[in-house]
Amino acid sequence: MANFTAFCAAINAKLPGIKEKGIAGAAARPLVYCSKATHTWIEKAASFSGLGAASIRWIPVDGNNKMKTTILQQTIVQDRSDHYLPIMIIGTAGDVSTGAVDDLKAIAAVCKKYDCWFHVDGAYGVPAAAIPEQHRLFEGLADADSVAVDPHKWFYTPLEAGCTLVKDPNHLIQTYSSHPVYYNFENEAPETRNFYEYGFQNSRGFRALKVWMILQQAGRKGLSGIIAENIRLAGLLFHLAEQHEELEAVSHNLSITTLRFTPPGYSETELNTLNERLLNELQHGGELFLSNAIVDGKYCLRACIVNFRTSDKDIEETIGIVVRYGRVVAGLTKSPHLKSRH
Repeated sequence: MANFTAFCAAINAKLPGIKEKGIAGAAARPLVYCSKATHTWIEKAASFSGLGAASIRWIPVDGNNKMKTTILQQTIVQDRSDHYLPIMIIGTAGDVSTGAVDDLKAIAAVCKKYDCWFHVDGAYGVPAAAIPEQHRLFEGLADADSVAVDPHKWFYTPLEAGCTLVKDPNHLIQTYSSHPVYYNFENEAPETRNFYEYGFQNSRGFRALKVWMILQQAGRKGLSGIIAENIRLAGLLFHLAEQHEELEAVSHNLSITTLRFTPPGYSETELNTLNERLLNELQHGGELFLSNAIVDGKYCLRACIVNFRTSDKDIEETIGIVVRYGRVVAGLTKSPHLKSRH
């Protein structure tokens, strides 16, 4: 919802009159740009807003899962020559598969050059910008017109909590505000803030309370310390996988590490099949829950550490469990504690 809220504000800002005329009133077909690693929210947003999924330009990523900004600019130039209307570019600050952060500074420059709204999907990763050691990774974030953050991810708050941050709050008001006679807000003091004017919902629960409480309890210093520890633990997992002869450490960004079980004698296709089976066994086994990621054509096990209770011991045990399950799935050993269903 946080990304969608910003998405609609961007459309309203870049397509004057859209509230009255709709998409059909646009001078040219509007387009939005994002990397192929962008979360699926963008497809829902394009469909529900009326732009349509065909309005999305999916930009390829490099070997580090970051948007290729050179191709981004080339695509915009071509679209403009074809009489399309680029209105928005989305940078990802912590992609869902690997935790990679796009080159936000370069994207900001492209947005400025071609008068596009710059939105940063920081739902997972942007809280790490508060850590001094990570500042350089987030250069360009301050140039964003809007940023989405999900505190239920890396602020450790319970589901659900999403925040839309905008450089100019008037863009939200211009997009969402309405004043029907039955609201009777005309007699309120000018400084009164009605939150229904900043998003989709009219009536709402007090979701902000749990975000406020964690900020009061831990503060910036406390949260930064825990986030930094999560990043360190993900690095430890990568290092231990790198040192293990039966594992391949594939990527590490922020608190996400991807790896795979790689016994000898398997082709790349066979390794993909093996690791997919391994993931299913792990998820059903109850000892460890990992998700999956496809990185450069490799089917990987994905660990995303966003729990302040995770310890070095947990990471070390993760390696042991993955290897033990992997050996059984590969038929290298049998275990009385693990029965393969395949």
